[in-house]
Amino acid sequence: MANNKIDHPEAWAFFIEQARNIKKEPELKHLGKYRISEPNRSGKFIYADDTGILWNKFIQMWYKEDINSESLYGKIQYIVNNL
Repeated sequence: MANNKIDHPEAWAFFIEQARNIKKEPELKHLGKYRISEPNRSGKFIYADDTGILWNKFIQMWYKEDINSESLYGKIQYIVNNL
């Protein structure tokens, strides 16, 4: 069984700090029960009804090639592939 805290320590720390339960916010009810900021400083959010699905969507964004990524891997991949 995978352990996210061990396998992805930086991503897990960000996830734990940023993930929010939004069940009590009726205006966001249609988007999902949980949300987390996209890890690219865009100001956008990732939404899901399940924390496992939220984690899966988030981890894909975490490792995505992006110069503004909170992930060192994402920044390095962007630099290697674009500069």
